[in-house]
Amino acid sequence: MSGTDVRVRAGRVGLQVILVFVAFVSLAPVAIILSIALKSNTELATNPLGLPNDWLLGNFVDAWNEAGIGRYILNSVIVAVPTLAIVVIASSLAGYAFALMRFRGREAIFTVFLIGLMLPAVSIVTALSFIEQNLGLYNTLPGLVLAESAICLPLAVFIMRAAFKDLPGELREAVFIDGGGEITAFLRVMFPLARPAVSATVVLTFLTVWNDYLIPLVLINTESLRTVPLGLAFLKTAFTSNTVLVAASTVLAAIPSIVIYALLQRQFIQGIAQGSIK
Repeated sequence: MSGTDVRVRAGRVGLQVILVFVAFVSLAPVAIILSIALKSNTELATNPLGLPNDWLLGNFVDAWNEAGIGRYILNSVIVAVPTLAIVVIASSLAGYAFALMRFRGREAIFTVFLIGLMLPAVSIVTALSFIEQNLGLYNTLPGLVLAESAICLPLAVFIMRAAFKDLPGELREAVFIDGGGEITAFLRVMFPLARPAVSATVVLTFLTVWNDYLIPLVLINTESLRTVPLGLAFLKTAFTSNTVLVAASTVLAAIPSIVIYALLQRQFIQGIAQGSIK
């Protein structure tokens, strides 16, 4: 074996060791939370980091009923699903227009979207609160849907524009030659080919909405309308002596995000890769 082969093999082994270490560091907190959620509070006091002796699945039932995490999950679903619909539809149409259509002010309008992408949410949350109070949408889930949609749209438009620019323009021109219009080209040809980017948009938007704490904190002040992040913060305060219940609630709250990513993982990675290449 030559010296070059030895160096290549050593480099691969070193990279694998680094990846294993990173995976361990990333998954260790998840394993600890899951372990805590399956213990009793008595066992947690004596064995905080070890595996549970008895797997108490009833803790999840208590988290759903006693802690009320189910209500917070339902509120988050009510916010996330309409937000996904608004963001996917609006960003797909806008991305198609910015990428393939020619109209006056196209670059200027797209620059406005990029500015929205660069602004942190904390810098506009006060203005959002003021606007929603004047529109009668403050402390309502529809108002939260509109606010989350506004926060997520700039990144979604950026991803969809890159995806449509990456597609062959000849496909769109072929539709025109066959007598079709922009709507036909968008719905029947270009949008189906952009499915990886759509999947990436869905995953990123869902995770942003599901994990967002700041926007609901400012726009929601009723306990029954709290989303998952607000609900978990409330449970941490209300059940300070019942760590197991809080851990079980955290595990339940994380399941929808894990399911969404698991279902769309392949297309999500493909969509992100396409956008980065372009």
